[in-house]
Amino acid sequence: MSGPRIGLALGGGSARGLAHIPMLEVFDELGIKPSVIAGCSIGALVGAAYAGGMSARDIREWAERLLSNRLSALRYAFGEKRVNPFDLLALKGLGSLHLQGEALAGLVLPGTLPKLIEDLAIPFKVIATDFDTMAEIVLQEGPLVTAVGASIAIPGVILGPKYDGHAYVDGCITNPVPFDHARQGMDIVVAVDVTGRPRPATGAHRGNMELAVGSLFILFHQVAGLRRAINPPDIYIRPALDGFSGGDFFRIKDVMVQAGPAKDQLKRELEARILAIA
Repeated sequence: MSGPRIGLALGGGSARGLAHIPMLEVFDELGIKPSVIAGCSIGALVGAAYAGGMSARDIREWAERLLSNRLSALRYAFGEKRVNPFDLLALKGLGSLHLQGEALAGLVLPGTLPKLIEDLAIPFKVIATDFDTMAEIVLQEGPLVTAVGASIAIPGVILGPKYDGHAYVDGCITNPVPFDHARQGMDIVVAVDVTGRPRPATGAHRGNMELAVGSLFILFHQVAGLRRAINPPDIYIRPALDGFSGGDFFRIKDVMVQAGPAKDQLKRELEARILAIA
């Protein structure tokens, strides 16, 4: 007799989304796999690796290797991967310098993953936002790095690829915790919300980038709350990550430690739900 079908949604939140990795460890420790994963922004990045067959432990080791410090990240990108810096950058007019989302996704995602979304080991849905139509888009087939590159396209920071001539931006703009796309046919729906709140002020004034990114976090938090109020998932996990900024990728070990209580909560609640169904 097969176990319950579990839908998993991994939300966006920049560096705070590194906390998704301990949540995935819960599934491995319980010896179960989600039947479908819906990912948004960094949730799409982490979810792609897991849906592609990597264990949570492998993802943790991969991430810690890349993000142990800035020097190791540079050595990986420009040494091991031999990336041309100009392939990562996009200049769209004077004063408009962006990172290329698709190139960034291709750099970060391990090369061992399947190239197409439909070839992943676990059915996977990538959430992005069509800027021109102001609509949420669910990508379920096609090149994986292109879809993830669209989902992580933070406005003003990362430039997303185009689909059918339309500009794509971060999926968080329309659906920051996409549990509704992990619901159909599932017995249990799990959502991990890493949107958090703007980081507490550390000085007299916040910088322009901190205000801009913090304002996005407010938007993501409000949209996620409204969606949850309408039709909540069975398990909703929100790690306490307000002390981290969206750019704290090199504090990966601190994020993992801070996510520990949320990991324990997920394990308790998921075990209880599975036992209740059995």
